[in-house]
Amino acid sequence: MRKYDPLAKYLEEHPGGYCTLTFHEVEGIIGTTLPDSARKPGNYEAWWANDETHSQASGWMRAGWKTDGQPDLARQQVRFVRSDRDNGTPRSGGNGRSQVIVRNLDADVVANLKRKAQREGRSLERVLRVILTRAARPERAELIAEADRIRAMTPGQLDDSVALLREDRDSR
Repeated sequence: MRKYDPLAKYLEEHPGGYCTLTFHEVEGIIGTTLPDSARKPGNYEAWWANDETHSQASGWMRAGWKTDGQPDLARQQVRFVRSDRDNGTPRSGGNGRSQVIVRNLDADVVANLKRKAQREGRSLERVLRVILTRAARPERAELIAEADRIRAMTPGQLDDSVALLREDRDSR
C-alpha cells in the first residue's frame, strides 16, 4: 500500500461533492505527518496541486477528487471537490467509469440499503457499486460456454501424463 492510499480510499467512500479536511485530519487518515512542503508558503501550492506525477495527488485524483487549488494555511485545511472524471472519461489505467441514475425506487428498499451501508461502515454509493458489479458478473452457463470454446481450440486429445512419465523413467 502506498503512503497516500488511505486518503484516496477515504475520499472514494466520502459522500457528497466536496470534503474539507484539516491537515491534522489528513495526517490521521494517512497515519503519518505531512511533509513541510505541504505547509510552507511558496511550496504548498505545488504540493496540493492536482498533478498526477505527485504521489499524493495521483491518489486523490484516481479516487475521483481534486483539491480546489487553494489550501488555507491559516486554518491548516484543504478542500477537496469531486472531479468531473467520474462522468465516464477514463481514469489512469484506462478504466472507464459511468454513472447510472435509478428513479422510482421503493422508499423501503432505499432505507434498507442505507442501513446496510451504515452497518458495513461504507457509503451508500459504495454498497450500490458492489451490488451492481456482482450482478453484472457473467452467469455460470456463460463461463462454461467460454471454457468449452477455449477447450475446442486445443488440438486433439492430450496424452496421459502418467504414461509419459513412466515411459521417460523406463528409458533411463
